[in-house]
Amino acid sequence: MDKLEAVRRSIAEAAGPRPTFFSDPDVDRVLAITMAVSGEVAVMAERLDTLERVLEEKQLVNRDELTRYTPDQQVVAERMRWHEAFVSRVLRVVEQELETLKKGG
Repeated sequence: MDKLEAVRRSIAEAAGPRPTFFSDPDVDRVLAITMAVSGEVAVMAERLDTLERVLEEKQLVNRDELTRYTPDQQVVAERMRWHEAFVSRVLRVVEQELETLKKGG
């Protein structure tokens, strides 16, 4: 089976209107955002775990080094920029709705 088959199926099944679970559409929006972020975090956690295991297996780093790492100011600044962009992507739906309201839509 093709590795992307599950992705293709989920996209095909996602066609049409988004399902609703609650009487308040805002709750459904927040749930959709939360589930999307949860899926991304799960994938990232698995990849990070794989990376740590491979690095440790090849004796390039041990996990204690990663735990003790302290970022310098440049790294902190880069991470803050990434965080800002990430939050903006996650909350884009909300931002779009606020823009529509400001325009009187």
